Amino acid sequence: MRAASVIHMRVGVPKSGRPFAIWLLCVVVFFAGFSFWLDRYGTPVLATILNAEGKTTFGNRNEIDQNPRQLSAASHLAVGNEVKTAPHGKVSLCLVPGIFVEVAEQTDLRIDELRVVKWGNAMVDPMRSRSAVLHLNNGIVRASLSNFGSDQDDLKIKTEAGMVMAGRGSLFTLQMEGTTTRITCVQGEVNWKSARANSAELIPAGYFRAFSSVDETTPRLLPASDDAQAQREVAAALEFASFLDDHELILGQHPAPLPGR
Repeated sequence: MRAASVIHMRVGVPKSGRPFAIWLLCVVVFFAGFSFWLDRYGTPVLATILNAEGKTTFGNRNEIDQNPRQLSAASHLAVGNEVKTAPHGKVSLCLVPGIFVEVAEQTDLRIDELRVVKWGNAMVDPMRSRSAVLHLNNGIVRASLSNFGSDQDDLKIKTEAGMVMAGRGSLFTLQMEGTTTRITCVQGEVNWKSARANSAELIPAGYFRAFSSVDETTPRLLPASDDAQAQREVAAALEFASFLDDHELILGQHPAPLPGR
């Protein structure tokens, strides 16, 4: 009887421990996979309001026309939100740390992506990359990308005619009016990819270019100094950059909030 009991105990222990081992393996695999996903695809964040003037409304696709919310300094914008500024309205945003935009008056803009990728749990220079994707339906956006740190910063703004792509150290203005998209690069450089072509066109600092979604024979790349409108766009972009410089300490201490916080 005693021998049978010992045999039962020896055989039963591995059987009772097997479900726990399987559960532990599943937990390890889950966290390893989740860590890999965060390392590769990053963490979604919320955009922060830096300054708001005049009337600006925001909301998702279902809210923006029927029940829009009034934007204030306490608002946080998430992926999928649309922002609409009224006449004399203007809002400055920190999309993710290091990528800033100013939404001018009478502008309709949608946020398609906000994401940061970190180097594991590193506390010193933890950012590996930051990215933001916007869709400009109409109006004017001014964008500034920081040139500090060693991470990769990418901003893409889509329009009906194509997409502008900017990296670290760039400052530019993008205007969408009807079927025409106009880009003025003030600092750094930006690339334009037409909706009709696979190749990208470089626009360096000090130049502007207009693109049409219905006519490919638009004017060539021209110096901003030769065009009165381009000169006004340069001045407005530099004014936005000056605003960011004045708030550098505040921006440096203001990390991007996570969704739900």
